[in-house]
Amino acid sequence: MARVTLFGSRNTGAAFDSELDIPSMAGKVILITGAAGDLGRQTTIELAKHGRPDCIYIADLPRDEATKQAVVEHITREAFGGDHHKTDGPKTKIRFLELDLTSFSSIQECAAEFLSKDTRLDTLVLNAGIIRIAPGTTKEGYEVHFGINYLGHALLAQLLMPTLVHTAHQPGTDVRIVVISSEGHAMAPKEGIQFDKLKTDCVRMSYASRYGQSKLALISLAKELAKRHPELKVAAVHPGRILTGMAVGLWKESLLARATKSIAPFFCVPVSVGIINHLWVVSSSKVVSGTYYEPVGVPDKESALAKDKELSDKLWKWTTNELKDMKPFEPLAAG
Repeated sequence: MARVTLFGSRNTGAAFDSELDIPSMAGKVILITGAAGDLGRQTTIELAKHGRPDCIYIADLPRDEATKQAVVEHITREAFGGDHHKTDGPKTKIRFLELDLTSFSSIQECAAEFLSKDTRLDTLVLNAGIIRIAPGTTKEGYEVHFGINYLGHALLAQLLMPTLVHTAHQPGTDVRIVVISSEGHAMAPKEGIQFDKLKTDCVRMSYASRYGQSKLALISLAKELAKRHPELKVAAVHPGRILTGMAVGLWKESLLARATKSIAPFFCVPVSVGIINHLWVVSSSKVVSGTYYEPVGVPDKESALAKDKELSDKLWKWTTNELKDMKPFEPLAAG
């Protein structure tokens, strides 16, 4: 963990200006998980402001109607309100979907709700995640980091895959799945993933290992989906050292994080810089399917475990078995 914290990835690499380099996304539909949080919210704002897709769905934890409306209004106001110079033309619709990644039924309901509203999906951004919480399990009994960061997202992608593929077969499309992993995947256990413990709370495993194996699994998910769906562009990305709400929470929990807090501004960046990584992998023509990128757009920096094809194949088979009763949803007529 010390190596990752002190000597890990920096926000260098490809130059990218969101105002100039995001192409038109007119007519496109995007779904971003965790989009009420710092990175997801700002990504939504920038894509709405500069790419102008038809609709962005922000999928996040259930909230009361007033709070959901406030989130939507905040994003819309930041993207199009005030004195911003881009107020002409059609504005991106912002819609809130309830999504609890600790619950298979909630994930199914989220996918069904999306499909009741739209017949296409051009970009799925698997952005939501946790970094350090107390040991626990999801509603189905999976270790909570693995369940939220990896398995819940794997299920959502499975349920929406027919719609993604259907969209990819339409003329002139560029359909993508963007998987937000982390350089923290290098903190996974030495064997990569402790399969025999995934349906426990892993209380005797360090939080770094629990987090690390979930982020390692996400890189594997991107590679496996890219291999099985060549009609899609699937990539994983480490978004960089970003001072988000999760970082603030980590200072409260981690002795090492607290010890390095005073120097964090020297190797961390604000959300406004960190989202460049999200925006690059969502929109750049240089993205290669099946690749893991560190900021910004730097490939091939994953660990040896992340390149282990045998481990990746084992995880895919395990995931397929765990989700075998969760049938993909076919595209429906818009409601």
